[in-house]
Amino acid sequence: MSCNAELRGFGAFHEEFRKLGVTLAAVSVDSPEQSRRVVEARGLPFPILADQEQTLIGALGLVHAGGGPGGADIAIPAHVLVDRQGRILWRYVSDKVQNRLDPSDVLEHVRSAIGP
Repeated sequence: MSCNAELRGFGAFHEEFRKLGVTLAAVSVDSPEQSRRVVEARGLPFPILADQEQTLIGALGLVHAGGGPGGADIAIPAHVLVDRQGRILWRYVSDKVQNRLDPSDVLEHVRSAIGP
């Protein structure tokens, strides 16, 4: 699954996550302007946070050094569920850029992690 397909999928499940009290956000190494354009072009109901300095991505160990076009650093595809206290409740890290969980599977993992 591509990144764009994944974003569209999360857009489709946005309301289901909201009902669970989950706020969706994507994080990207792209610029704020690029991130804003993607949100607008795709009509996403959640933000894409720009992390050009890879502060959050690096702290989570999700930098794929040299993995992007022209050897640029990119983020490893991952899903992280963080509670209001900043604790990681659930995490999935892809072993390959093409291997991404379907948003419906992520929703089930989130349901299991947060309980009834």
